[in-house]
Amino acid sequence: MRKNQKTFPSVRIAAKGDSHTEFVQPVVTTKAKSLKLPLNKYRIGVDLMGNDHSPSVLLEALQSISEDGFELIPIESSDFVKMDDSPTVALRKKKNASMFVGLRMLKLGQLDALVTAGNSGALVLGSKLILSTLPGITRPAFLSYVPSKKHSIAVLDLGANVQYKAENLVQFAVMATAYLQTMGLITPRIGLLNIGEEPLKGTSELRQAYHFLQTYPNPPFKFVGNVEGKSVFDGDVDALVTDGFTGNIFLKTAEGIAGLILDQIPKNPQFAQIKKNLHYAEYSGAILLGVKGLVIKCHGYSTKEAIINAVLGTIDRVKKDFMKTFQNSLQNAKLLL
Repeated sequence: MRKNQKTFPSVRIAAKGDSHTEFVQPVVTTKAKSLKLPLNKYRIGVDLMGNDHSPSVLLEALQSISEDGFELIPIESSDFVKMDDSPTVALRKKKNASMFVGLRMLKLGQLDALVTAGNSGALVLGSKLILSTLPGITRPAFLSYVPSKKHSIAVLDLGANVQYKAENLVQFAVMATAYLQTMGLITPRIGLLNIGEEPLKGTSELRQAYHFLQTYPNPPFKFVGNVEGKSVFDGDVDALVTDGFTGNIFLKTAEGIAGLILDQIPKNPQFAQIKKNLHYAEYSGAILLGVKGLVIKCHGYSTKEAIINAVLGTIDRVKKDFMKTFQNSLQNAKLLL
């Protein structure tokens, strides 16, 4: 964490003359209802605090974005959630933290989406308590993509839930199905990350989740069974379901290996597409599925490029009315647990 985030000055951003994307003055108060914004514009809030970068770095990233009909609203505050803060303590004692200001604005309808690179635990807890979860969902989950030999694979949960039950994994599978249906994939193939392909492999919760998914009545997905870590990148599933602890380790290990490979690839234009496919910054952040609002989480160490792609991906989801489509798909999926 950068020390200069503790006492940085308020920053004003002027709209770029040749840009359709406009910036309002950074939000520096929790009195979100006083914020006046044009009704004909979509509004994307970007939390500037609580990550590995100073707010000025994130502001610089935002200034390169141009999109007709959108306003980017940088959110800063007199307080922020540190990476080593307890989520419960932060929510109780740091109500004015930038992340929570953004969530309250989203709750009030003053934002169409929120992008943050802050404390994951605080974001999940804050989202559950401020936004609340969707009907039938007990625990939200982070979803993002990893590359494979055939196509990108949606993976969840990537860190929202360290402790879990079999029912949660089933809910993740249904949420992944609803998510992929918004992408046009009607009957996605769902795999369960495990230490072996056999039904009796893994913990008791994994074995029970396997049974639930295999016997799910009239499933909106095709359950392909357990998938070993080494087989994920073959691309034989569309979504990979796991718990947040395992998923987070899986993702960051995959990113580390990809980084090792990228370091060995010569700087040659013919390898540009390979580098694009493997670099984590090319993916538009992790979406927090299961809460009543569009929330996007970036790594705390995200580069400016990663922040830009996350905001652009968020803009695209807002354009497509993602939340409404996702909730409709989730309802049609007939979640049973």
